[in-house]
Amino acid sequence: MKKILFLILGLSLIIACQSSDKNKTKKIDSQKVEKKSVSFDHKAYKMKGMIIAKTTFKAFKSQIQAIGSKNGLPAVVDFCHDNAIKLSDSIGKAHNVVIKRTSNKLRNAKNAPDADETAVIDNYLRLQEDPNRPMEPIVMKDGEGFVHFYAPIKLKKECLKCHGTPEKEVLEPIMKKIKEKYPHDKATGFREGELRGIWDIKFLDKP
Repeated sequence: MKKILFLILGLSLIIACQSSDKNKTKKIDSQKVEKKSVSFDHKAYKMKGMIIAKTTFKAFKSQIQAIGSKNGLPAVVDFCHDNAIKLSDSIGKAHNVVIKRTSNKLRNAKNAPDADETAVIDNYLRLQEDPNRPMEPIVMKDGEGFVHFYAPIKLKKECLKCHGTPEKEVLEPIMKKIKEKYPHDKATGFREGELRGIWDIKFLDKP
């Protein structure tokens, strides 16, 4: 009788130990899952992206206004052709990001969109069809794990002088200069408030 009791007690202890090991395994597994599910701070990257985009836009605007008031709009076209990417690159280096402006209607072929950017542009174009659906900035990772900030660039009234309707908002001397610098230009015919393109700000520090 005592042997049976000892045998039962021993089996109970073994079962209890196995159950405890399973619980430990479950806890470890759940910790692994939690670590895998931890994502980056979308709000922080969104805020950083908005600040960098605004900083870059202000830099472009101040340069364009200064050159335009001094030398006229044809000189602005020259400036954009020769310095727009350089200016973006210099600001990008200061923030450890890569700044790109791209569009479905390109002026500079060097700004051609990649697959991710094309998908973002298409999404914004769909949203543009419904005035009740705002175009919000987008933050997401690419296939290499880098975080990107995407935001719409809507055409402002003053931009119609270079991106509006030819012979209406875009005068002949400006159109002539655009064709000279950008033979394959597709970036005219826009109306105020339309989607001109997007910002793509790539953060070089991976989260």
